[in-house]
Parts: sequence; C-alpha cells; structure tokens
Amino acid sequence: VLRKKRRLKIMKDMKQETGTEKKEDRRVRRTKKLLSQGLIELMQQKQVKDITVRELADLVDVNRGTFYLYYRDIFDMLDRLEEQLNAVILAHKGEPILTHARPMLKDLFRIVAENKEICSVLLSDNGDIKFLQKLSDVIQEKLRTEWLNGYVDNETEFEYRYAFGALGFVGLLRTWLHRDCAESAEGMAVLADSLIRQGIMNGIPNLK
Repeated sequence: VLRKKRRLKIMKDMKQETGTEKKEDRRVRRTKKLLSQGLIELMQQKQVKDITVRELADLVDVNRGTFYLYYRDIFDMLDRLEEQLNAVILAHKGEPILTHARPMLKDLFRIVAENKEICSVLLSDNGDIKFLQKLSDVIQEKLRTEWLNGYVDNETEFEYRYAFGALGFVGLLRTWLHRDCAESAEGMAVLADSLIRQGIMNGIPNLK
C-alpha cells in the first residue's frame, strides 16, 4: 500500500511539473512572438542598426531584462529569426545542387511563405544586408565546385554569373512577397530553377 501511494505521489508530482513546464513554454513562446512582431514593425520604419533594445521592449511592453533572457542584442535576435532560412540550405547538404535544385528551392519558398512578414522586411531597404550575404555565401559555396567542374571553367566568369543569378533571385523573392505569395512554393521553385538555368547556365560565352 505504501509503495502504491508513493508511486501515485511521484506520478502526481511529475504531472504538476510537466504542466508547469508547458505553461512556461507557452509564456516563453508568447514573449518571443511579441518581440518578433515588434521587431518587424520597427524594421518597417527604420534600419535594424538604428533599433535599440529599449525601443523594442517599450513597444511590446516587455521588460528589457526579459529580452536579455533570450537574446544578446537586436542582431542576435535577428540571427535567430534568420536561422530557419539558412537551415533549409544546410538541410540539403551533400546533394548535387545543379541536379537537385528544385527540392531545395521548394523548401526555401515554403519557409519564406510561412514567415512572410519577417522575410518582407529582411528583403526591404531596411533589411539586414548581412543576412542576404550569408545566405548568398552558403549557396555560392554549394555551387562553386559543381559549376567550375561541369559548366564553367573560368573562376571570374563563375563570379559574374553567380552575382547575376543571386540578384535576380532576390528580385524574384521580393516580387512574390509583394504579391502576398499568391503562387505555390512548388510553382515558384519550378520557375526559379528554370530562370536560373536559362539566364546563367546557357548561352553566355566564356570571358576572355
């Protein structure tokens, strides 16, 4: 009987702890969501470098100490929001990108659609230039080896072709976001893949 009572007490304590943890998790998620929404609102008005923690905390009525429980500063917070997009690229690590571009592009467009507000400000004039550069660098390194070995045998030509394609892709994303992601992620992946291949890989003579 004592053993049974002890077991019931342990189960009750575990249930209470789990309930507390879930409540805390919900509170944390709610606070982070408020901060994210506040950051998006401020980035619609000014560049991220001009946004302060005090300004963000006051806007969403969160104590600055609470902000620092989760983030070092505004840029650290932005990095966390950007991690999802970088993770899409890294998730396809090891795949030959020239022949398996569509699955990666589809995942990328899907994540952008799920995070339309933050992606819109990231790609706006007030966005984070470092984010675009980091995303571009990851894709560039995946392409470099394949491209130089199979399509372009000139390093300089590769740099020009990649710069052309990267800027075009950013323009494609901006237009899609401006249209409120009306087209499907799969459809946009097919379009992007086609444009990349037609505009960069075909019909451009080697530089001398």
